[in-house]
Amino acid sequence: METGKVVGLAFLGAGITGLILYGLYHLIREISSVDPVILTLLALIIIGVLILLIATALDRGREKEDISEEDLRP
Repeated sequence: METGKVVGLAFLGAGITGLILYGLYHLIREISSVDPVILTLLALIIIGVLILLIATALDRGREKEDISEEDLRP
């Protein structure tokens, strides 16, 4: 992949991650009266979803590398 695309994707990912973390920070401040067990379980669910998204993206990237150019031609 070209360097420009990698840098652009890195900035995009950093921006999205920053917005998500900022939103979670304010969400936690607002729901501080919620039971800590429920808050912990919600955090685990969010972390699990993020891990699944990242793993899926990495897996698709690996599959894309395995396809030869001859197979991509019509």
